[in-house]
Amino acid sequence: MTTCIREATPQDTSAISSLVSHLTGKMISPLHIENRLHNMRDNPDELLYVYEEKNRILGTLSFRIRRDQTAHNVTFSEISVISFNEDPDSNQAPLEQLRSYAEQLASDHNCSGMMWLTDIESTDKSRSAQSPIGFHETGYRFVKRFL
Repeated sequence: MTTCIREATPQDTSAISSLVSHLTGKMISPLHIENRLHNMRDNPDELLYVYEEKNRILGTLSFRIRRDQTAHNVTFSEISVISFNEDPDSNQAPLEQLRSYAEQLASDHNCSGMMWLTDIESTDKSRSAQSPIGFHETGYRFVKRFL
C-alpha cells in the first residue's frame, strides 16, 4: 500500500477542502485553504502536511513551532491533526504514523518537547485511552518533553 506524509501544496486545496467539509459537515472553500497555505509560506514556523494513501488525501497535520524567548529559550512544537478520515480497508495505523512523523519534525527543529492538541470530544470519551504514548495531559493538550 502506497502511503506518504508530505507538505501540503496549492494543488491539494480542493482535496483538503473536500475532506474537511466532509468530516465537519461545514462547507470549507478551496480558496480558504489556498489562502491559509499562502499565509503559511510567510511563516517558517507553521507548516501543513497531508497524509496520502493510494494518491488520496486522508488527513492533514498542522505543525507549529512555539518559542519562549523570555524564560529559558525553550522551543516547543505544537501538533494537531486537523482532520482525518481512516480508510476502513487500510491495514496500517495512519494516526500513529502522523505522530511519529510529528516527533521527527520536532527533533529536526530542535524542539524541547511537543504539544499534541486535541478537541474536547476526544478527551472526554476516554481520557486514558486517548492519551498518546509518552505524553501527559495538561488540560486539552498532551505534552511530551524531550529534555
